[in-house]
Order: sequence, then C-alpha cells, then structure tokens
Amino acid sequence: MRSSQGISSRGAKRRSDLLVRRPGIVAVFLAAVVYSVLAYALASEPPPGLPPAVARLVALAPHFIAVINAAALICLRLGWRAIRRGNVAVHRKYMLSAATLISVFLVLYVTRVALGGTKAFPGPAVVRTYFYLPMLTVHILLSILSVPPVIYNVLVGLTRDPVEVGRTAHPRAGRVAVITWSLSLILGIGVYLLLNVGY
Repeated sequence: MRSSQGISSRGAKRRSDLLVRRPGIVAVFLAAVVYSVLAYALASEPPPGLPPAVARLVALAPHFIAVINAAALICLRLGWRAIRRGNVAVHRKYMLSAATLISVFLVLYVTRVALGGTKAFPGPAVVRTYFYLPMLTVHILLSILSVPPVIYNVLVGLTRDPVEVGRTAHPRAGRVAVITWSLSLILGIGVYLLLNVGY
C-alpha cells in the first residue's frame, strides 16, 4: 500500500519538473490567469459607495502605483546593466525586485479598479485624442505582451543554475521582456502624469 506522503511528494516533484522542463507552458498559463483576473476586475461593477477611509486610499492609489512603477523601472534598468556587465547576482536581485514591485502594482491596480477608482481624462480633447489615448493604448498593449516573457524569465531564473540559464531562451526572452516592460512602464508613468498632474 502506497503512503499518501509518497504520492504527495511525487506529485510535487512532477509539478517542480514541469517548471524546469516547460517554463514556457507554465508562463503562458500564469499569464492567462493574470489576464483573467484583470478582465474580471475591469468588467465588474464597482460597489455603489465606499467608506470614507477606503475612498481616500483609492484616491491615493494612482500615486502609489506611479511610485511603484518608477521603482520597478529603475530596478529593471539596473538589472539589465548588471547582466551586461556579467554580474549575475546583482542582476538577479534587481530583476526579482522588479518582479515583486510589479506584483504589488497588479494587486493595487486590480483593487483600485474593482473599487471604482478610475477616472476619465479631464484635459482638452486634442490632448486626449493625440497624446493620452495613444499613450494609454500602447501602454496597455505592451503590458499585455510583456507578461509571458517576464514570467518565463522569472521561472527560468529561479529554477536553474546561472550556467544553465544562459543555455535557455532566457537571454533572448529577457531582451524582449526588458524592452516591452520598460516601454510599458515609461508610458504608464506618462499616462499617470497626464491624468493626475498635467490636468
């Protein structure tokens, strides 16, 4: 008779092996989960009224999100510079910091949207049409495109020795992730400035 502990440990090993052998499949699955949560939050009706303390926090959320995005962008760029100089340990530290910050951003963003913390662009129509909406559109598209390569790179970086990482698609996928993610963050900060500071 097999022990439940033996079966459980074999199941955990298979899941762990999947991360190592097929990080791309796991990354696509996790990206689909992220997209589903965001779609649900965006499609849900916000509550009709919020307690004043919660409403104040929701009003402050865009400012927190902008600071988090700026910090993630700095970590991302420092991590990119570190790996170009061959410093794997520093690269890993900055990239994990960027991934953690973007996870915090996602939680804040979903919470803010679910609680009705969005607002329409209050500036002139010409600015909205030719600057705000194009920036927002490209920001959203790049955000969507960057999720799978970011998750893939985090999974590969966490499950392989540094020597093995270089033999995977991590370096190529990393370039894609850094470019799309950096541009998305820059445009997201630009959208924030137009929406909350400029007008």
